[in-house]
Amino acid sequence: MSPDRKTTLRDIAGELGISISQASRALNRKPDVAPEIRAKVLALATERNYRNISGKHTKTIGVLVPWMNAALLPYLNQVILQTKARKLQLLFIPPNGFPLLDSQLIDGALVINSRIPPEWCCGYNIPLVVVNQFGWTLDNIGCVFPDADGESRLVMEHLIQLGHRKIARLRRTVATERELNRGLGEFFRIADQYGIRESVRNLCLEGDAEFEQALRHLLAEGFTAFIIIPMEWTALSMKIIHDSGKEIPRDVSLITYEESSFSLFQTPPLTTLAFDYPELVRNALDQLHLEMCGQNGKSQIIVPTKLLVRGSTGLCPQ
Repeated sequence: MSPDRKTTLRDIAGELGISISQASRALNRKPDVAPEIRAKVLALATERNYRNISGKHTKTIGVLVPWMNAALLPYLNQVILQTKARKLQLLFIPPNGFPLLDSQLIDGALVINSRIPPEWCCGYNIPLVVVNQFGWTLDNIGCVFPDADGESRLVMEHLIQLGHRKIARLRRTVATERELNRGLGEFFRIADQYGIRESVRNLCLEGDAEFEQALRHLLAEGFTAFIIIPMEWTALSMKIIHDSGKEIPRDVSLITYEESSFSLFQTPPLTTLAFDYPELVRNALDQLHLEMCGQNGKSQIIVPTKLLVRGSTGLCPQ
């Protein structure tokens, strides 16, 4: 076979002495294929860099996830629902599972809440879209983001309208400056606009102990409103506020990120920023479809975030 000619399904079937339909069923993970035949088909297809170029097969999307946690589940639920509606197959890939992208003949990939490893640019040319990753990315890769600046505007304007002036934004320290600063410029811009720049605070903290110490100090300094960025600090922040003799929202207003199984059921129910997960995933899959068809889409897609106002924010105490 000429090295310049792309391998076809007929080539794979002919070399293995099986029918084209058998080869197709093996590649598409149909159940009615002997395991030894499936293994041979996948091995040969990988060796020949076969990419199902006919376009008639069932497309398979690899979803690379960093770890399983509450922040990831809403994305995965939407990925499962929307890929099923589009008749796409799914393969979930752990952080160390990059070789699966070749061995399992993935047509395209989504990376959710995770950094892209450096080996991507030298080892893979599979269409890729990243979702909610504000850290280091590669050039010419489609990205779908929640609107970080919009989030800052929503929470700051809501709290300022309630009369709060001493507002603190607390987040966990992260690996990249880009992620660390997401939404921060807009946070300070709104503070400048309302003349309260000197009375707002942004803190990046290492762990629970440092977070607790910082929050207790801020409460002692008279801060009345807090924006807690990592979901996992929400319950801890409520406990610290209560233990400090403060009541939400009488003394302190609290805004965090939405967790559907938690936020609504607290006392009081939490005011939260809620990502539009269906829209984030829809945009990501639309972009990935374009790239799998050899077309270029948008390099960045920004999806608005909603502010769900509930009982944890109230008028600033006099």
